Amino acid sequence: MPVEKKQIGQLLLESGLINESQLKEALTYQRDNGLVFGKAVVKMGLVDERELLRVLGNHLQLPSLDISKYNIQDEALLEVSEEFARKYSIIPLFLIEDSLTIATADPLNIDVIDQLSRDTGKEIMLVLSIEMDIERSIDLYYRSTTSMSQTKSAGDDVRVVSREIHENAEIVQVVDMLLFEAVNMGASDIHIEPRKHDARIRYRVDGVLQQYYSIPTDSVSPMISRIKILADMDIAESRRPQDGRFHFAQKNVEVDLRCSTFPTPNGEKVVMRILDESKGKIELHKLGFEAEILKRWHEIVKTSNGILLVTGPTGSGKTTTLYATLNTLNSVAVNIMTIEDPIEYMLENINQSQVNNRAGLTFTAALRTMMRQDPDIILVGEMRDVETIELAIRAALTGHLVFSTLHTNDAASTFSRLKDMGIDTYLVSSTVRAILAQRLIRLLCPRCKAPVDKTPELQKILKMEEWPDYTSIHSPVGCIHCRNSGYVGRAGVFELLIPNQEIKDLVIAGASADEIEDAAIRGGMYSLNQAAREYVLQGKTSVDEILRVTL
Repeated sequence: MPVEKKQIGQLLLESGLINESQLKEALTYQRDNGLVFGKAVVKMGLVDERELLRVLGNHLQLPSLDISKYNIQDEALLEVSEEFARKYSIIPLFLIEDSLTIATADPLNIDVIDQLSRDTGKEIMLVLSIEMDIERSIDLYYRSTTSMSQTKSAGDDVRVVSREIHENAEIVQVVDMLLFEAVNMGASDIHIEPRKHDARIRYRVDGVLQQYYSIPTDSVSPMISRIKILADMDIAESRRPQDGRFHFAQKNVEVDLRCSTFPTPNGEKVVMRILDESKGKIELHKLGFEAEILKRWHEIVKTSNGILLVTGPTGSGKTTTLYATLNTLNSVAVNIMTIEDPIEYMLENINQSQVNNRAGLTFTAALRTMMRQDPDIILVGEMRDVETIELAIRAALTGHLVFSTLHTNDAASTFSRLKDMGIDTYLVSSTVRAILAQRLIRLLCPRCKAPVDKTPELQKILKMEEWPDYTSIHSPVGCIHCRNSGYVGRAGVFELLIPNQEIKDLVIAGASADEIEDAAIRGGMYSLNQAAREYVLQGKTSVDEILRVTL
């Protein structure tokens, strides 16, 4: 039954949530700001929104639902436009025959309910939900009604670009929508992959590829042509790979994208790397360093010469760590120069250069020239060949501090890798000051993670003799806030190997990676596995995640 605004105040009084004085203040605030009474008391901080909905639900005999953990039915979404849902902060949940269930934070807006009933021809059933959760659900499930249908492809939990809609929409809008959505989701890469009968679009979110859309075959070529034009590529060339770059700005989104095409039997595959300049300004302490490792890294990067290596597989955050490190060293007193392939983020007051093989600017050629530019600190994007490594060693021996990256599984195996590439072990031993190995692990969503029993099996997997007092193991569940993945965001796990005399002797003697690692642990090194395990014990990530990343 309808309830007058003053009656809501009376309900809150009877529930003991507000007093008479607060009621008068709320009525004045409501009148002055043109708000409904419920929103007024929430904005004033007098009543929590959940408490308000509980009181209203009890009075109106309406159920409350946490839609953050609810899987919304696509058929229901088709009944209500995104514009209408956003305007009135409602979202359809499910459709059963002639009954449409709607989540709302304002059950007293009868006009909206009546209009929905007229527009849909359905009986409207109400459940109460938090307004913020409703808005997030709209963002997640509607995506963009201008170019996306709300149907799913057979056998795939992905949305399909409607052929009918697409024909009436500009390809520009479709591409812009995909880019905008990917950035808002925090994706690092966008994959467009032609298949025999369609093409799939995948986003890499928190290091894991997820399929979101499929598009009709006849739409693939125009979409790829649009991207190639943006990236200043040759649209007539589809037989060889191409690389390009472009800037994208829309609404509150502004990023650079690095674009790569690759020919396949079904057409050109396109991958776009999203380069958010803010990531190039991130601070070291925000990367997930354990306190002691961060302290030691800060100390070692202040050395005047030598080689400092950051190692790990592709996508493990090596470049971000190096940029964050250079930002701490950046000052008017030092000349910092870099050679990268490509430059991912522009760093203020640092002299950056990009490899250009066609012009003869290779890592090796650039490094030779840098030595005549009076550098204090040099960053070489990657140690790719023997000549580059030898030049880096020469730079280190002549009083320069050299940063670079190498693809190795852990810190200790770096020495074996350099030896296998033909570098003399005594040169490695005398120039390598530290090796930082790292991985990125996904963090559990704090809204939906579930506790896990500390079983003997888990204890064995984690190699724990006994459980620490603070142990709190959790597993992923999935909700609207994490887009049903169970994870939100990533953090780095690190191991820092600073060679002592024992390790230097082992390197010169050609010892194995296992022998070097054992010596490093005896010397106090905190290993990658130990760092990852600590995240599990603190309930920040799952056992499955560290097994995926560190093994």
